[in-house]
Amino acid sequence: MIIKFLNQKNYKLNLFLLFSLIGISIRVWISQFGSNFDFTMWQINLDLFKQGKSIYEFGNYTYSTPWIYTLYFLDSISSPFIESISFIKKIPGNFYRFKIIIFLSLIDIYIFYLLYKNYSLKIGLLFILNPISIILTGHHNAFDNYAILFGLLGILNYGELNKEINLKKLISIFLFGLSISIKHILLFFPLWWAFKEKKLINKLLVLTIPYLIFIITFAPFLPEDFLNIINKILYFGKSETGPFWKIILPEIFDRYLNFHTLFSLLMIILGFCFVNKNLKQSFYLYLIAVIAFAPQMYTQYLFIPLIAVVIYCNLKTAIFTIIASLLFLVDGDQLSIQYLRDIFDWNLRYTRIVFYPLTLILLIEFFEKAANTKKINSTFFSLFNIFINNVKKSLKFKKIK
Repeated sequence: MIIKFLNQKNYKLNLFLLFSLIGISIRVWISQFGSNFDFTMWQINLDLFKQGKSIYEFGNYTYSTPWIYTLYFLDSISSPFIESISFIKKIPGNFYRFKIIIFLSLIDIYIFYLLYKNYSLKIGLLFILNPISIILTGHHNAFDNYAILFGLLGILNYGELNKEINLKKLISIFLFGLSISIKHILLFFPLWWAFKEKKLINKLLVLTIPYLIFIITFAPFLPEDFLNIINKILYFGKSETGPFWKIILPEIFDRYLNFHTLFSLLMIILGFCFVNKNLKQSFYLYLIAVIAFAPQMYTQYLFIPLIAVVIYCNLKTAIFTIIASLLFLVDGDQLSIQYLRDIFDWNLRYTRIVFYPLTLILLIEFFEKAANTKKINSTFFSLFNIFINNVKKSLKFKKIK
């Protein structure tokens, strides 16, 4: 009996290791088909950083400092043997980009492990072998997974709400602060989290620690770069292409209502609405909401709800994955396969059109999970039965005496 258990455990471990190796290999392999403009900007920003110049004043850098320090660390790793491999030389960006891909792939594997450990191997595989995560890590080299990993770790390790604060909980809150500092995807979630806590000390710690860490990470560039940081974080590169707001707001209002302000207000309001949801469920809803209601949209954003997409795993999320994966084949920011682009005469306008059905799927999934799918389905079928009965009644004829 014990031998059987151990064999079963080893079998699952071997499967995890096998698919982890496959996941890394695919990501490295796909990197040879080009790179995204973001990688070029990271090279420029790193060069400025190494020269002692301000990445906020002279560079195109719109995040806090952990990512630039990560790039600096990866750049410092040297391995003449690996650098001399012909395949590595063929990768756009060579060994430097190879190191970034390996680093981001290891983060994907850690997320794969957390999903496998907390849910199932199937859900983990849906993530690690997902074309969205493969292309965005291997080709685009987007580091959204870096920020989301620390947020996920913080949520999974926190334990129960409304309990006494201990070291484990403090570490979880600290990890969340790191997440926001790496990339401010989860910027509003500490508010959602604090709304749930009943103890005042818990509320204060959840609210102050993550934002304090976020502010501290800018310290090496303060106070000289204060205005440059504000400009880059709050204003630089902001656009208003969010499908949700384009749909619900008539075009005339676009001139007077700022999508980013409306998005911020909505995210805070949603935090109040989900005060009774558990922490993990709220986290997954947040990942969907932050893209479904996004004030601006780019293809790399489609990674952000991916953990929720694979956990909820249904027909709608499968359609979302298929559409997004096909989009990545032709979009100019992703693989941009010229043969397919020529067939469909693809351009940015078509990409923005595809964002609408993707956003609609996320909105449906968000509202179903927020309001309880079973209740929605029950209500739908009740209304459908009432409608059918009324139709039947309307088709019956009575003899008038």
